[in-house]
Amino acid sequence: LYDSGVFDSVEVEDEDGDNGDNDPYEEKLQIYHEKTGVYQTDQLWEDLDGYAEMKEPFDQDRDLLVFWHVPKCGGTTLQDLMMHCFGMIAANEIGKEYVNENGPLEVIQLENGNRVVNVDMSNPVGIDHAEELRFGQSDLPNVVLTSWFYKTAEVFKHDGETENEEDGNGGAFRRGRCFTMLRHPIHRAISMFYYLKDATWEHTFSEVYKNMTIEEWAQSQYAEDNWMVRFLTNEMSGTLYDRHFELAKEVLESKCLVGIMDEFQASAERFEKYFNWKKTRFDGGPVKIEDRRVCKERVMSKPDNVHSHPTFEEGGEVWNLLLKKNEFDVQLYEHARFLYFDVQNKLVE
Repeated sequence: LYDSGVFDSVEVEDEDGDNGDNDPYEEKLQIYHEKTGVYQTDQLWEDLDGYAEMKEPFDQDRDLLVFWHVPKCGGTTLQDLMMHCFGMIAANEIGKEYVNENGPLEVIQLENGNRVVNVDMSNPVGIDHAEELRFGQSDLPNVVLTSWFYKTAEVFKHDGETENEEDGNGGAFRRGRCFTMLRHPIHRAISMFYYLKDATWEHTFSEVYKNMTIEEWAQSQYAEDNWMVRFLTNEMSGTLYDRHFELAKEVLESKCLVGIMDEFQASAERFEKYFNWKKTRFDGGPVKIEDRRVCKERVMSKPDNVHSHPTFEEGGEVWNLLLKKNEFDVQLYEHARFLYFDVQNKLVE
């Protein structure tokens, strides 16, 4: 499956009848998108080249874990497992409190013993700054946690230098290794709405949510519109087409180890086994290696950011309103479940 391709690439002839032999970029491979009837040069794969392919074995010395954090999918709980129970040094939004404009990159130990790198990977501006500080060549972090999957790939760009070449600070180039936890998009949207009504501490909070019904929200500009497909393909605005969904499917399949929130414990165990966390010491963390099991049990028994809210039946008004805005994400989620249960399960047998 990992050797399969979604699109047919063709060489497009120029006006002189040849196929661009005089072009400084030589051959231009373009993609024909059947539904829209257009040829398009997809830059996406080159831009995502800093991420390892799933068909490539995990390299613990070279690969830097990148957790693609889809909101309201158990990511904060998984973050606690990684940072507190295993003792990983993380690069996430917490580091923004300790950013130095001109560097250097440093590890900051928090009061609870957790450790972060002093970068902010939660937004494009912070990621650009991390790239300027050559974060992608740093051996300080064990894991990056960010929603900005596409943007984060930039920190692993080699700028024409070879992958094994060292930078000016003696650090070898690294590549990102994506993993993620996903949830049914309609359940996720419902959870997000009720969470944002109360979450005054979140940067996404707005007073407009307070007096809004979920039916109003689902039909408003504020409701998410195929969030996963957009973040995977970097198509953050405008109309999405079948080709965007197919591209997102290919990206998820080829670049990310998938977990499913409904199978949270099994997913976390798969991550632990695939990435060899159990045998990795992560020296200096807040929990001793012999106490990890108890720590994991405690964290999973009391998940973070759990927010009680009403439920809505599939096929009902609320469900269908949200489905109109998230049809591609729902299809992508079904593909993610296929990957989880029928493909990637073989990676940890």
